[in-house]
Amino acid sequence: MSALSCFLAACAILPGAGPDQVKLVQGDKVLEGRVVFEGKHEIVLRAGSRDQRIERKDIAGIRSLERSLAPILDRDLRTGDAATFEALAQECQKAGLENEARNFWLRVLLADPKNEAAVQAVGAQRVLEEVRVPFGKDRRKLADLTKRQASWKDAFELTSTHFLLKTDLDLPFALDITVALEGFYRRFYDTLGSPLELYVFDEAPEIDIYGGSKDFPVGPLKSDTIWFAPGVNQLHVLAAADPSVAAVVHELSKQMLFNALRRSAGTTAQVPQWTSNGIARMFSLAAPAERFGPWSDLGKPDPESFALAQRAKLGLEKVFNANLNDFNSSPQQAEMTAGAYTLVHYLVFGQGGELRPKYGQFLRAGAKGKISLQALSDALGMPRKDIESGWLAHIDANAH
Repeated sequence: MSALSCFLAACAILPGAGPDQVKLVQGDKVLEGRVVFEGKHEIVLRAGSRDQRIERKDIAGIRSLERSLAPILDRDLRTGDAATFEALAQECQKAGLENEARNFWLRVLLADPKNEAAVQAVGAQRVLEEVRVPFGKDRRKLADLTKRQASWKDAFELTSTHFLLKTDLDLPFALDITVALEGFYRRFYDTLGSPLELYVFDEAPEIDIYGGSKDFPVGPLKSDTIWFAPGVNQLHVLAAADPSVAAVVHELSKQMLFNALRRSAGTTAQVPQWTSNGIARMFSLAAPAERFGPWSDLGKPDPESFALAQRAKLGLEKVFNANLNDFNSSPQQAEMTAGAYTLVHYLVFGQGGELRPKYGQFLRAGAKGKISLQALSDALGMPRKDIESGWLAHIDANAH
């Protein structure tokens, strides 16, 4: 019996194994599970605790949460009305996007408090003309949802397909944030998912956004207004400090990489500091200048960063072996960040993207502890001197 036939037999006793479906060419069979990876030539379907690689040539169609969510994220919600949100809520329900469906029903209720379908969908109660909406163990007046909450203990908790958001800011803003988070998730995986072979994660990382400093936890540096805590998988953002979108994206990128590697390669998810900061810098440079604005091209080199790296004349070993302080508090912080960004840009976009899959191999091995310069050399199949010379040539080519 072939490996594919064995898998079909196993899946025959696993109905409802997950929200995704893969339709096979052979016999029009449909497998259920979770599509945790989509590559150019194959996918990985997780059914229960078992992962199975299926070649693209054997697949007739794929339905996954990520594919269903994509057209929703492409919509411009800024001018949406109750009817628009109701249609989107129903579309999400049909696609199995239960979290997004609830969030859109909340938008419907905010836009049209008399909408009975929305009241029923979110489990609200109507007493005379007053609507009370359940959040946790409490039921809150609809009018209070459009205000900043009195304290952090009253923070809203909203879930999307991949995230848990907690905030004491107003609900309309929080709902916009959930969509923005999912948009960033897609952008992250569209760029790095396939070439680095990053599996999707379904353990929702937590994003905490605080309206005031009273409840904001102290970060690695007392002055931190945005910081990621890997131990508890939480990103803390002090909204009162009015952080830029780029600054938030910088730390969110670190959290995304941590979760993606932990899912793909191991529970420890060790990430070299130069990789973490380089990838974070790459995404932050492309981030919108204003909230919910358009993104720039991720692959477009930032001439200022390349010029700074060129002037700094940092060697490969210095950037590769940099520690957290080198990027957070050293006198050469800016130069080290530029060095990390240009090195990551070279590995992701240099040489026509040919190094990306090999860089992915290094990162997955690094998540299990193999993060030496020799490990990078082995993964790329290049001597250290060739890695360095290729990187420096990439800097020179983009420093103008």
